[in-house]
Amino acid sequence: MKRTALLALALGAPSAGAVARAQSGSAASTMGVMLQIRPHVGDTLRMRLDQETEMVAIKRNGAVESKASVVNTMRMFSRAIVEESSVRGTTVLAVTDSVVLFSTDDPTRKLTGAMQRQLRGQRVRFRVEADGSMRMSTADDPPPREVAEVVSLMPAPFPKAGVMVGESWNREMPLPAGTQLDAPLSGKLRVTFRFDSLGRGGDLAYLSMRGEMVPAPGPGSSSATMVESGAVTGTMLVDRRRGWLTDSRFTIVVVSTIAPSPSTGPSPMRMHLRITQHMATQERR
Repeated sequence: MKRTALLALALGAPSAGAVARAQSGSAASTMGVMLQIRPHVGDTLRMRLDQETEMVAIKRNGAVESKASVVNTMRMFSRAIVEESSVRGTTVLAVTDSVVLFSTDDPTRKLTGAMQRQLRGQRVRFRVEADGSMRMSTADDPPPREVAEVVSLMPAPFPKAGVMVGESWNREMPLPAGTQLDAPLSGKLRVTFRFDSLGRGGDLAYLSMRGEMVPAPGPGSSSATMVESGAVTGTMLVDRRRGWLTDSRFTIVVVSTIAPSPSTGPSPMRMHLRITQHMATQERR
């Protein structure tokens, strides 16, 4: 749960990348619309993130099947402070104002108070390039390892050239070996983005995404957990004038198999993971 909160703090949205800004110009132009990140220096963007993670573990011992489920929820209020912007990109400081965590798992629930206190006030500074790629700032102390690892693997989500309404493009990123999204994963995520439409006189851009997770090669996998199948779907609403994401909704579903180990027992364990996430940016006051 802590890893997910840190990633949300740094990215403000699922790791596939979701902030964009359409450059000034007509969507009807034959050159298309440039999708770029261009928040305004001095702006403070206040965001609310609601996330629910449901994990179901299934073990079979002969003809006997047993199930165990855990549901974790998180509500986070944070700020993205735009510190500097140039042709090279934008520097953003993300600050967690408050976090409310809950878990149906007793051991985890006992830790939520300490986790909330640790996350409150968490500060992560990062650079966002015009095409949406990210990197951690080197001006501060080393960022949390989980955040730095995922950010380093993220591809640039937006094309360098203009795109027309209705056009789609593909991106691919590896799932880092180890525990991410509250469960261990290994493989690749292939995503198709689509520029659906413009609204409110061209001020709002509507985007959607759909992707699948591809399992890592069998014996050579660096993780004991193998992805059997996985899918991600989502929608995004971008305020072109603010240059930031106004609203996003994502669902991630993963089915994986965990190899036998001393902690899981002599039989493989199947894991069903479902994550739903809603992020909203408050209107400027």
